[in-house]
Amino acid sequence: MSVLAWGKPKKLEAGKLGVSDAAPTDWIEFPEIVKDTAKLTTEQGSKTEAIAEGGGIVDVRVEKNKYSFECELFVKTGDEKPIEDEDGIVLDSYAVRLTPEDPKNEGFIMDKTSVSCVETWTSADGKRWKYTFSGLIPKTGKILKAYFATT
Repeated sequence: MSVLAWGKPKKLEAGKLGVSDAAPTDWIEFPEIVKDTAKLTTEQGSKTEAIAEGGGIVDVRVEKNKYSFECELFVKTGDEKPIEDEDGIVLDSYAVRLTPEDPKNEGFIMDKTSVSCVETWTSADGKRWKYTFSGLIPKTGKILKAYFATT
């Protein structure tokens, strides 16, 4: 049992949103993720300062953070893309959730994301699919939320 939500994700799942952004009813489990490519990135919201004559700050306004999750998948013989794209573009919105290696620890979920996929190939690693999930404003709540897997 670990105290940190680190290491290999136990499970990464994505689900296509329904009509009017209804929560997914079916979740797609992603295959094996390439080591050290699963990464949640937070971009701090831009800051605007109201500066008084002489340089003092009167007030500060900060916009919401932006979130994206990315990972790369090995492409093995017979594998099919978990989410189909058209030259990198995925038209539908998806939810994405991650269960950490120790499922008792906190993972995360983004209820609504825009998805893109890039296909790469190197002689060292072969073919890979890199998925990026960019967080969008959901119907309710925060863009990035805590997620605990049910047992």
